[in-house]
Amino acid sequence: GRFFQPRDEGGYFYFGELPLSLAACTNQPNMVHYLTENAHKKADLRRQDSRGNTVLHALVHIADNTRDNTRFLTKMYDLLLTKCAKLYPEGSLEDVLNNDGMSPLMMAAKLGKIGVFQHIIRREIKNEEARHLSRKFKDWAYGPVYSSLYDLSSLDTCGEEVSVLEILVYNSRIENRHEMLAVEPINELLRAKWQKFAAVTFYISVVSYLLTMIIFTLVAYYHPSEGMPPYPYTTNTDYLRMVGEIVTLCSGVFFFLTNIKDLLLKKCPPVNSLFVNGSFQLLYFIYSLLVIVTAALYLSGIEAYVAVMVFALVLGWMNTLYFTRGLKLTGTYSIMIQKILFKDLFRFLLVYLLFMIGYASALVSLLTVCPGPEEVCPEKGGCPTYPQCRDTNTFSKFLLDLFKLTIGMGDLDMVSRTQYPAVFLILLVTYIILTFVLLLNMLIALMGETVSQVSKESKKIWKLQWATTVLDIERSFPVCLRKSFRSGEMVTVGKNWDGTPDCRWCFRV
Repeated sequence: GRFFQPRDEGGYFYFGELPLSLAACTNQPNMVHYLTENAHKKADLRRQDSRGNTVLHALVHIADNTRDNTRFLTKMYDLLLTKCAKLYPEGSLEDVLNNDGMSPLMMAAKLGKIGVFQHIIRREIKNEEARHLSRKFKDWAYGPVYSSLYDLSSLDTCGEEVSVLEILVYNSRIENRHEMLAVEPINELLRAKWQKFAAVTFYISVVSYLLTMIIFTLVAYYHPSEGMPPYPYTTNTDYLRMVGEIVTLCSGVFFFLTNIKDLLLKKCPPVNSLFVNGSFQLLYFIYSLLVIVTAALYLSGIEAYVAVMVFALVLGWMNTLYFTRGLKLTGTYSIMIQKILFKDLFRFLLVYLLFMIGYASALVSLLTVCPGPEEVCPEKGGCPTYPQCRDTNTFSKFLLDLFKLTIGMGDLDMVSRTQYPAVFLILLVTYIILTFVLLLNMLIALMGETVSQVSKESKKIWKLQWATTVLDIERSFPVCLRKSFRSGEMVTVGKNWDGTPDCRWCFRV
């Protein structure tokens, strides 16, 4: 029933839906031994509930990252893992996936269970019979200095399947993912990727993108202003402009196809990550669309292509902030700008737009209607127009006047010409109080709070942005190239349960 469902689904009590899971999650090792060694009917350790979760998944689910909870969970986790290996040596209980395609390790990463997560990836079993269940192996030791080998299975899959590294980096719902990325060997693995291929690729991308934007700027600056597009190419300057247009269009198509590929692979960040974390993926996608639309309008002979082109040019230069992630100093500054734009300023503009539309509708209604063209105006200066009265275009003009008034540049001189000047003045004063005094000061306070928060967590946030950059570069490579750049080596760490060599792809730390 609903009572035995997880809390995020409206339940109160979820311990795996199985007696063995209940005994394990309530820290009853004697009951676990009884159920798994019962002579009448042994409990199947590999059995899954309606969600596909095994007893190991249930243990991961109830973890709360406290010291006592982590201590008993890891002890129970190892007990069940070794017991299953003795009863069913042909397969590991950790390899069983639930209905969401998650192993216990992936589930720990997705739910932010750092205590269990750290224990799993750094598990080292001394017993020779169960040593094949280890994920950490001591390579050599010289006094206090030693080197260890970490099993990279599920941690770094090179695009063959979803990896734990991708879950940590791209899942914005994990609140403590900054801490989980600092756990070894994750931290050293990212550093090795950066030194091996990501750094060189990143700096080449910086130079390439800057050259592309310089070419785009020159194309926009020297575009012909006479005649109708597409313009003829007759001189050497025209041919250079054509080359620049081709380069710009190719860059737009490249970013468009890259974003579509990520969307089809279901690796795009969720909507809340796009707007809250300020992902550049959305900005690059909009930039690519604007470039393609500009080219289509140009080839169709529509002069309005210039209006679209200038928006693409501005957005393209704004996207250069993405490359500030390479340095910690500029990376944190870029994060502040992103969070303010996509979080604080977005909410301010939403509320401000509602206020402005409401007050504009009320204030315009108080203006007298302008006389029609067939009416005779007794005034010497002719028929009155806005701002003395209102017509069909008054609302849009009044919105602009209210915006100017908010930033201190407006001057509404039609107060005396309204039907009820006192009511008009009261509405105008309340509008100024709510927008100029309240909303603008709230925006300044929110921006100050965002800057303070980012400054406190600057190192962690930049580390996450840096890790995202490393994986973005790796994902841009084809699978065959990813495997050639893969960190680690194939090592024989011991023997399997059947005596065959236990060869694994490991990373040395």
